[in-house]
Amino acid sequence: MRSIQTLHAASRIFSRTALAFTVLCFAAGAADAQTAAKPIVTPGFSLSVFATGSGGLMSAPDSLAVLDDHVWVGYANTGAPDGTNGAMSVIVEYTLDGSIVKSYQVAGHNDGLKVNPYTREIWAMQNEDANPNLVIINPATGQASRPYSFAKTLHGGGYDDIVFKDGQAYFSASNPTLSASGKNTGPAIVRVVHLDANSYRIDVTPVMSGSLDASNIPFGTVATLNLTDPDSMTLTPSGDVLLDDQGDGQLVLLRSSGDEPRVQYLPLLGNVQVDDTVFAAARQGYLLVSDTKANTVYKISANVWQRDAAFSASTGVAASGSTPAVPAYVGQLDLRSGALLPLVTNLASPHGMAFVSTGAQQ
Repeated sequence: MRSIQTLHAASRIFSRTALAFTVLCFAAGAADAQTAAKPIVTPGFSLSVFATGSGGLMSAPDSLAVLDDHVWVGYANTGAPDGTNGAMSVIVEYTLDGSIVKSYQVAGHNDGLKVNPYTREIWAMQNEDANPNLVIINPATGQASRPYSFAKTLHGGGYDDIVFKDGQAYFSASNPTLSASGKNTGPAIVRVVHLDANSYRIDVTPVMSGSLDASNIPFGTVATLNLTDPDSMTLTPSGDVLLDDQGDGQLVLLRSSGDEPRVQYLPLLGNVQVDDTVFAAARQGYLLVSDTKANTVYKISANVWQRDAAFSASTGVAASGSTPAVPAYVGQLDLRSGALLPLVTNLASPHGMAFVSTGAQQ
């Protein structure tokens, strides 16, 4: 294992490189924005359109999922994140060339969309702020379940994203109701303990608290976290759960085993906030990203990818008194330092991401 000094040195080098490259990209973006607002691609990558929302019941693409040679896109439309305005979302199944296979209407604002690898079904979670429901789609039959409901949530909000691990399903507990002192006293992650296909009810139990001690990844120091904005989740290549605490500008790693601390956290450099994070599952393939406000799902291509490398969608950083705003972008994430090196900048609002493998898993 490398010493902590070596790790810090590597992180500083990566951070300086990322910062310099980011300045160049964002300066170009600012100049380009004077003529036309369009994405700017880092050399070595290319950008194309995979799918475009048609408006009406196919607008505001967000979460993405991939099963075999089909891509699933959740269009949230004008739905309120607590489901109160009665809007409908649409889950659309595409082939890899962007052709529509089938679409499914679901009640509420879709945000979480994942493949259950054990049943090969698509799980769609609606209403991340409150009143959550879950719809399960069977791609083999083309049928969608009626919405599953939940008991009153322990954290006061809704459920956002989903991961499957060791045969079990986990949800991120989003939009928590904070205490008078601003603390999240509820769970940040819950696990499904019972799914009743007769009553269409789901029971969950807390797995990780919204307030807990965790080890800082770059420095190894321990701090008490207050997770005020649990959001997206994914599994790392080693099988750990990675939770995005979006509003707090950090990622939280819930480890399954090993000698490392059970819970670790990674502050993101520059107070960057991210949404989805995905990992390159193969050397050959491409990234998909939903640019929600642009109503477009983009395809980011490269000749070769670093296997297991992490990529995140950043909402950018607002301007402050001393620094200009950072446009939204997609970047490669250094999980040692928290630096996010741009791949495509000057996006509107990137959210959902997925990696599509096109070659051998090597």
